[in-house]
Amino acid sequence: MAEIIHKVEEQSGVSIHREIPAKRSHEDFDISQMSPQTRDAFSRVCKEGSALPNDYRHVFESILGRSVVSEILQ
Repeated sequence: MAEIIHKVEEQSGVSIHREIPAKRSHEDFDISQMSPQTRDAFSRVCKEGSALPNDYRHVFESILGRSVVSEILQ
């Protein structure tokens, strides 16, 4: 998992401490296992602009997981 950034905010005598996941670089993601269908869907959604609803669903399923997307859409 990515590193955690510890932020402290001072406000009128009170310190607010937060732990925030650090931003991950693109090297942290293994896209070698991504299917050609997923790559095509990402391309249509993010690059070409010719995406259909199924392309968006495919992209969201690859990010969130199929069961999460199905649960949301019920």
